[in-house]
Amino acid sequence: MRIKMRIRRSSLLSSHAFLSVLLICLIVVRETPKNVQACCPAFAAGRAIRIADQKILIVWDPVSRTEHFIREAAFKQPTRVQSQDPQDGTSAKPASDFGFLVPSPNQPSIEEADSSVFARLEEKIQPRIEIKNRWSVDPFPILLSPFALSAKIPLRKTDQAFPPISAVNVLEIKKVAGYEVAVLKASDAAELTKWLTDNDYEVRPNLEEWSKPYVDKGWVITAFKYDTSASRTEVGGVRMSFQTDTPLFPYRVPKDQFADEGVRNVLRVFVVGPGRAIGSLGEGDQKEAWNRPQLKFSMPVEYQDIRDRIGRALPNQGQDWNAGSASDPSKPTSMWLTAWDDRTWPSSDKDLWFDFDPSAQAFQEVRTIVRQRVIYLPIDVLGVLAVSVGLMIRRLWSTTA
Repeated sequence: MRIKMRIRRSSLLSSHAFLSVLLICLIVVRETPKNVQACCPAFAAGRAIRIADQKILIVWDPVSRTEHFIREAAFKQPTRVQSQDPQDGTSAKPASDFGFLVPSPNQPSIEEADSSVFARLEEKIQPRIEIKNRWSVDPFPILLSPFALSAKIPLRKTDQAFPPISAVNVLEIKKVAGYEVAVLKASDAAELTKWLTDNDYEVRPNLEEWSKPYVDKGWVITAFKYDTSASRTEVGGVRMSFQTDTPLFPYRVPKDQFADEGVRNVLRVFVVGPGRAIGSLGEGDQKEAWNRPQLKFSMPVEYQDIRDRIGRALPNQGQDWNAGSASDPSKPTSMWLTAWDDRTWPSSDKDLWFDFDPSAQAFQEVRTIVRQRVIYLPIDVLGVLAVSVGLMIRRLWSTTA
């Protein structure tokens, strides 16, 4: 009798061990990722040019007090018109009556800039990836439905030359990056308006109203116009370099360029300087915090790194950039890069000015990837196991009774 009981117990224990191993083998853990310029356009009558999405870069050298302003112009209305000559080998040609105006405190140096600088900066400000695990239990009847497991386990998805006019002082005329450029200084807004009229730009009240504050302050207005004689078909990036104690971006636009809520553009602003850049709209008593944009990135970047990214867009490939020198203790060995996305632009009658805070807290956007980790429990196997354990206990009690 004892021998039979031992054999039965051994058989039950073996069955129990087998079912336990089977249960362990069938508890499956799976992971599935889950993604929890400013300026003033100038154009002829009858055109409807509007500002579009833009990216700008402001590099401020604190040693020479020089601002380098790099931008690519972008406008919504086509800046090219279809050729009227069917024998013309080209399908389009530049619209000769379109351009834009950019103010600056003094006469700028204007050159073509390497537009790829924006791609290199985009790479730098990518969000830091943070992975989080989210656990859940998913019961399924594996014995009753042999294909349940394969149906439950999801497949991994992969995240995918203007002639000079005597009424206006023309400081310089040149051709840059597919543009005809005239650097102008007028004694009043009416003189600037007359110059634009004589050069086939539309003169409208909003344009004169826009230019008056700059003219009154003695600022220089740079007029850009598509170069119809250029052989190139696309315009390039433009760099304006000028002296200033406080770097700025001509954020202010004419009132007829204000965009309605919901149809505004994205202005991405990159600023390189000796600290975290802080923007303010307006000056003096009219100054207010620039709270419109979303901060994307603000961190100190090693001098060599930031120079590799923006050097080709600077004068002499960045060789003359004085900021950052490991051999000179008086100069910083790193510069801050700050970036924002402003989705309220254009909609302001104030310019944007920047200060720098080297003691500010660094910021990098974080993108969270949630990995859904699922434990699949075969409920029918668990049921069989529970019944087997119950029978084993019952038989043990009956043999001891």
